[in-house]
Amino acid sequence: MVLDSLRGEGISIRGNTKIELVEKTAGGIRLQLAGDERIVGSHLLVAAGRMPNVDSLNLEAAGIAFSKRGITVDHLLRSSNRNVYAAGDVSGGLQFTHVAGYQAGNIIRHALFRIRARNRTDIIPWVTYTDPELAHVGLTEANARSRFGDNIRVMRFPFRENDRAVAENKTKGLVKVVSKSNGRILGASIVGPHAGEQIAMWSLALSQGLKVSAIASAVLPYPTLSEAGKRAAIGYYAGLAQRGFTRAVIGMLKWFG
Repeated sequence: MVLDSLRGEGISIRGNTKIELVEKTAGGIRLQLAGDERIVGSHLLVAAGRMPNVDSLNLEAAGIAFSKRGITVDHLLRSSNRNVYAAGDVSGGLQFTHVAGYQAGNIIRHALFRIRARNRTDIIPWVTYTDPELAHVGLTEANARSRFGDNIRVMRFPFRENDRAVAENKTKGLVKVVSKSNGRILGASIVGPHAGEQIAMWSLALSQGLKVSAIASAVLPYPTLSEAGKRAAIGYYAGLAQRGFTRAVIGMLKWFG
């Protein structure tokens, strides 16, 4: 959906493409691709990630183990020198500003108050600021199926059925929620308007081990985009109406009028 939107704006996207040669021309930059294809442009952006800058810290003298990824830490973010902690990009994990803040809080809890705050990566949300935005937290459907097999439920709700999205003419995208069969939330993905804002609700639910019932029963203001998340959660109960016991209860209620 994001790729379709970008292509609709005239952006050409080449995935899994090998670049054989980069050369400067009088007008800018030329790329030679595999298969004798050429791309000409004015500038070239190389987005190859970041590397921690620890070479000048003399970490060996302090007995701190490290690698090309950064300082080696345990689940409490302690280095091999137990008096030294590392947080953020230098600890070799997820390179997000909000991760550094989260890890710093954990270190303060443990170093000053002896509260064993485990560094969890499964509750970290990430957002790609495209148009529409793409946000995710927890397990994807593929991850969940590999771990739990068919013992999962997948719920979706499109923004084209959300009144706020319709009013603002921003109906591209959907909310997708993955839970265990018992309703415990495993992950959520959102592609659509302000997805980064909407994922906060699911980050909280995941970090607190909530079930979809907590979201489905929440009272949300109308009209808001976050209602799409609640409607997705309500979708968990759609399949329950097909179960024998539930059908019997519904039938009895109908009989009583």
